[in-house]
Amino acid sequence: MQKLILIILFVFPQLIFAQTDKIISGPMIGYIEHREALVWIELAKDVDWATLKYHVKDNQDTEREAMPDITFNGEYRTVKFTLTNLQMNTVYDYDIYIDNEKVNILVPTSFKTRELWEWRKPAPDFSFLIGSCFYINDTTYDRPGNPYGQNPKILETMGDTPSDFMLWLGDNLYLREADYSSPSGITYRYSYNFKIPEMQKLRATRANYAIWDDHDFGPDDSDGTFELKETTLQAFKNYWGNKTFGEADNAGTYHKFQWSDAEFFMMDDRYHRTPKQLLDSVNGKPNPDKFIYGKKQLTWLKNSLITSHATFKFIVSGGQLFNSLGTDETFLHYPAECNDLLTFIEQYKITGIIWLTGDRHFTELITYKTPTMRAPMYEYTNSAVTSGVYKPKGQELTNPQRIAGSLLTDNNFGRISISGAKNKRQVTIETIDIAGKTRFNYIIKQ
Repeated sequence: MQKLILIILFVFPQLIFAQTDKIISGPMIGYIEHREALVWIELAKDVDWATLKYHVKDNQDTEREAMPDITFNGEYRTVKFTLTNLQMNTVYDYDIYIDNEKVNILVPTSFKTRELWEWRKPAPDFSFLIGSCFYINDTTYDRPGNPYGQNPKILETMGDTPSDFMLWLGDNLYLREADYSSPSGITYRYSYNFKIPEMQKLRATRANYAIWDDHDFGPDDSDGTFELKETTLQAFKNYWGNKTFGEADNAGTYHKFQWSDAEFFMMDDRYHRTPKQLLDSVNGKPNPDKFIYGKKQLTWLKNSLITSHATFKFIVSGGQLFNSLGTDETFLHYPAECNDLLTFIEQYKITGIIWLTGDRHFTELITYKTPTMRAPMYEYTNSAVTSGVYKPKGQELTNPQRIAGSLLTDNNFGRISISGAKNKRQVTIETIDIAGKTRFNYIIKQ
C-alpha cells in the first residue's frame, strides 16, 4: 500500500495534500504550544463548513472535536482550528471532515506539543528552517520575458528536510501590479501561492511562523503610506497561523514565541515604516522621524529583550539590517532608530542575539561591530527560495563583513540547529540548495 501511495504522489503531485476538491490548500500547522495548537486550511468556494477531530496518537478514546473559525472573503474561505487542552510533549493525530466525510490527506496529519523542560532537564536540542522570496509564476499577471520564478521543487526539498518548525522571513509571495491595486487581487495572490502542491508537505508537517516584507505587504520597497496596508494585513492574518499579530494598540505582523532555550522576536518592517527618501539626518543629528519599526514596536522589542531568559535571542526581520554596503533599505540607513536599539542592547548587556533576515536574493552571513561592542553580532541573510537570484556587485561582492564561503547566489534555504550541554550551547547554520546539499555551515558558540 505504501508503494502505491508513493507512485500516486509521483504521477499526481497535486494530490499530495488532500484527495478532494473541497480543500484548496492545507492543512498547515500554525503555532504549537504546550497545551494548544492551530491548524489552518482553505476551503473551496462551495464549502461553508468543516470540522477537525483530534486525538492522542494510537488512543482514539481521547478524541475531541475543534470547531472552525471561518473567514468568508468573497469566493475565498480560510479556516482556523484551535486545538485546546492538549497534553504536553505528546503526539496528536487529526482528521478533517467536510459534509461529515473524512478528507483523505496523503501526508502525515500529526504534530507534537511542546515539552515542559524548565527546572526538570537540560534544554532540548531542536532545529528550524528559514527562507524568503517565494515567487510562483502566474503568466497572466507576470511581467513579459523570462519567468522570474524558479524551480518550486526546492519546496519539496524543504518539506523533506527534518526540522521542528519553519520561519517564513517575508516576501512569502509577490503581489503583482494587478494584485496590490485591489482587495480582491491581494486575496487572489495569497490563495494562488498557498495552493501549489510543492508547498503542502512543508506546511503540513511542522509549525509555521511568518512575518512579511515589501512584496507580501504591497509594492516593491513599499512603506506605511501604502493605502491598502490594512487589507494586506487582514489577508496576512487570514492565511497565517501565528498566535498573535502586533499589539492591541499597534497594528502589524510582529510577535514573539519561545522554543526550548531560544526566543524569537518576529518584526514587522513595513506597516509603520516611513519613506526611505526622508533625510538620514537633520541639523547634523539622526532624523527621529525616519524609522522602520516605529516607537511602539521598538519599545515592545526592547522590553521583550530585557526580560528574556533565552540562551539565544533571534531577531527576525524582512530586510537586511547591518550590511554597511547594502541597499538604502537597511537598518543602518535609519540611524536614529538603529542607534537607539544598539545603544539599548549595549547598555543592558543583552547577549545571545542573532539576526535573521531575507529580501536580498542572495545568502550570506555577516558580522557587525561598533567601537563600543565587546564582540561582533551575527546577521544571517537567507534568500531566495524560488525567486530569481542576484549577485552582489562592486564593493559588496567582496564585503569584508562577510564570513568567508557564506555567499550563495543559487536558490537555497537555511536550517539552523541549537544543540549542546548547559552553558555550552551552540547554533549551527546551514545553507542548503535545491538538491538538499549543504553548501555552507558555520557554528556560533554560546
